[in-house]
Amino acid sequence: MSFFLTCFLLLIMLGEAEAQTVTSVSGRVLDYLYNQIGDYNGLRLKPLKGGEVDVFFPPHTAARIRRQAAIGQQVKVDLDPSPNGPPHPGPVLAKTTRKNQSVIPAFRLIRLQNQRLKTTLSISDLPSPLPQSGPLVQSEGPLVGQMHDEQGRLIALLTNKYLIELKPHQSEQISSLLVGAQRLRVTGFERMSDGFVNRTGRPLLHPTSLTIHGQTFAL
Repeated sequence: MSFFLTCFLLLIMLGEAEAQTVTSVSGRVLDYLYNQIGDYNGLRLKPLKGGEVDVFFPPHTAARIRRQAAIGQQVKVDLDPSPNGPPHPGPVLAKTTRKNQSVIPAFRLIRLQNQRLKTTLSISDLPSPLPQSGPLVQSEGPLVGQMHDEQGRLIALLTNKYLIELKPHQSEQISSLLVGAQRLRVTGFERMSDGFVNRTGRPLLHPTSLTIHGQTFAL
């Protein structure tokens, strides 16, 4: 058997193996899921037959997917089973509780078709954005909330204008200083990718300094 024929047959076998792992499901979009920082990264689907299914996608594809599939619409999804669970910890339903989430099967999205509009979107057509720093901004405003992970660790602060994402060492540095704080001044780089959608509706900042109770801390 020639080398080229061997390669050709190998490609066919690989394609067949990949196809066997793909599951197609049709159903109605119940709601969207988000990760710990609040970026949408999945949807909950109610298939025509059977129970509910969680379908995860990279957060940078959320804007396109949400335009492609509104809540309540019928869609068809091609799925890759996710043996390691969701791609991000702590998926949360946007409008409902997390009750019984652990028993709902989770898959990774390969392709999504809006059955009414007859439009199709493939995850492979939406590559991850290149790392880049957005503009350096300064803002001061009321501190309106905090975000914590499942272990209770502080991961973000909310002002009236921004979502301020904190790394673990930054959280440890300022957690005790936030007691009684009502206002923050922040300097940081704004995330510029158009693909992310955060449930807070606020742009995300990577802080370089925070001013709390009149004291400025470099982060």
